[in-house]
Amino acid sequence: MIMGLALYEDRHPNDTAQTRFDSLVGLDSHKRQLLDELTLLLDPARLVAWRKKHHRKGLPLVDEQGAAAPLILLSGEVGCGKTALALSVGTPLARRLDARVVTLETPSDIRGSGRVGELSARVTEAFSQAKQITKEVGRGILIIDEADDLATSRSQMQAHHEDRAGLNVLIKQIGSLGRDGARLAVIMITNRVTVLDPAVVRRAALQLRFVRPDGPGRSLLFHRLLQGTGAKEKEISELAERSERNGGVPYSYSDLTERVAKLALREAFTADEPLQASHFLRALQEVTPSPLIDGTLPPGVQQQ
Repeated sequence: MIMGLALYEDRHPNDTAQTRFDSLVGLDSHKRQLLDELTLLLDPARLVAWRKKHHRKGLPLVDEQGAAAPLILLSGEVGCGKTALALSVGTPLARRLDARVVTLETPSDIRGSGRVGELSARVTEAFSQAKQITKEVGRGILIIDEADDLATSRSQMQAHHEDRAGLNVLIKQIGSLGRDGARLAVIMITNRVTVLDPAVVRRAALQLRFVRPDGPGRSLLFHRLLQGTGAKEKEISELAERSERNGGVPYSYSDLTERVAKLALREAFTADEPLQASHFLRALQEVTPSPLIDGTLPPGVQQQ
């Protein structure tokens, strides 16, 4: 093992992950697609059984699916649930497969100190550890957050030789998973999908893009945040409307669940009064939506 390189590990099923997964409202389509793809990648026997049942003479498309790289790409706006979904999906997947699943996350210092050959060696070590742990558990998901840090396009002018070498190793390691029969899938997460190398994007079996919640999505979120308060539907609708300023940038999921909700709760607690929709309305007046990836803010609003 390379000194200092250790993957963050969580084993599934567990109730904490299920609660986190369930709390991601407004992402039903993303949840379903991710679960379906992981099922195909980590339990290919199910696809074979389906093919034998419905296409006894064979189905070439199934064979092609089996040769695909076990890579999933989650991209889009910050604070919209990409990492939370990747870290929690192991539990509903484990329960669907009736098997144990381990989620593994590369450390933030995966690049190392910049010595010659270090990045390639650390990427190789990360995959080696992931395959070994997955073999012990049964099935695994390797999560690479901020994937643009490892998979920046080779056409980028700033791409150093070490970056290119590390990217080549990353691509080869992902490709080897299917050939080796490892029951390990890779989820890469990025806010900047446009800077990823085309070879990485092209290999993804599934690509899911995350955006900030629209009006109905914010309504669902406020319904969850205000459970137990007796908030009326009219109040929920007002919150959903007020959480998009001047027709401009809407709040992200994390803006509402972390910043707005915590401020509302703190104010209710400090005043020693029941939490109400009015606390959220006041919090919305004080908390500015986080900028979009391109730095956009609503008209006339300054970041606080």
